[in-house]
Amino acid sequence: MHKTWLVVKHEYMTNIKRRSFLFAAFGVPVITILLMAVVFAVIINNETDTERLGTIGYVDQSGVLSQKIDEPENLRAYASEDAARADLDSHVIGAYFVLPPTYMDTGTINAVSSSNIPDALQDQINTYLRANLGQGLDATVVERLKEPLNTSIKALDTGRTLGGSALGGLFIAPIIFVLVFMIASQTTSGYLMSGVVEEKTSRVMEILITSITPFQLLMGKILGLGALGLTQLVIWIIGGVITLSLGQNLEFLSGIVIPPDMMIVGVVYFLLGYFLLSSVMAGVGAVVGSEQESRQFAGIFSIIMVIPFILIVSFINDPDGAVVTFLTLFPLTSPVAVILRMGFGAIPAWQLISSLALLFGTALFVAWASARIFRWALLLYGKRPGPRELIRVIRRAPSMATTASGDGAA
Repeated sequence: MHKTWLVVKHEYMTNIKRRSFLFAAFGVPVITILLMAVVFAVIINNETDTERLGTIGYVDQSGVLSQKIDEPENLRAYASEDAARADLDSHVIGAYFVLPPTYMDTGTINAVSSSNIPDALQDQINTYLRANLGQGLDATVVERLKEPLNTSIKALDTGRTLGGSALGGLFIAPIIFVLVFMIASQTTSGYLMSGVVEEKTSRVMEILITSITPFQLLMGKILGLGALGLTQLVIWIIGGVITLSLGQNLEFLSGIVIPPDMMIVGVVYFLLGYFLLSSVMAGVGAVVGSEQESRQFAGIFSIIMVIPFILIVSFINDPDGAVVTFLTLFPLTSPVAVILRMGFGAIPAWQLISSLALLFGTALFVAWASARIFRWALLLYGKRPGPRELIRVIRRAPSMATTASGDGAA
């Protein structure tokens, strides 16, 4: 056991100082979140910036706006649509809208623009219309017509109460949490696999197993790099809590917190998911012949893990459907699927318990099988064993392969 902890300490202290790990662990998430923030900022700006269209014309054929009550400064009245269209073509105005004579009966407005009309402009027009449609009404009634809703939504399945402005943040929070989870688990398990391949191809492994058993070496690597990934995850959770606490004055972040249940369940799924993934990676690293080949296998598992991301629409529109339920229960996708579902709603207790049990059982089995493969293939050079040979190794206790052909024992 003492030798195992020596490997744990070595793996943790060595990798936490590597520049490549620091960039992958902290630089990549920062860059990813910044890119997401820029994309969302551009989208929000396009939908809220009314100044880019300049002056907006309107033609009132219905007489509703004859009093011009609370007319915004960027609006200009025209006597005819032809005059408005002429100014639009000559770029004097950026857009115009027409209230036809039948507006009071149909509520139809015709808008014309050379580019997309942002949502903020539509809201501005709606506010202007409400102010004029409320002529003769009490001022309080008119004000309520301008702002008829101040929504507070309570989700019965989770018990969370959120203001309308917080819904966007609630949608993004689990996605960011999942991104950090995936980066942490993929980075650390990838280092485990590449470390095994490197030590095997450089024959350092031959020296190591003279003083430590293959199982102690494997467990030491898994625990050491698992602690490294957990450190990264905890730092990002703390950073997220601090950011959300300081950003409560921002409309987008107001009222949003990382739920404690999501943090607890997220850490549990990270530990089990990492243990499963790293056990697979260690087995792969022991049997493949090169770093490039090992990364090809790692890519397969990475694709499987991101399937919930690809099907995120199903998590939003049908969170209790068959596809989402399967992804919740399937061990390789359950860590990501569960975190996404917890962000968007509640998970039935039986599904959460079953998912944890399946993930825990699969992780134990894969670790046991990987340990057998690891011990057998540790000194196997020049040959990649086939699936039948690996199954045979798992089914019966093997001795270590030491020759290019896989014969012999140590």
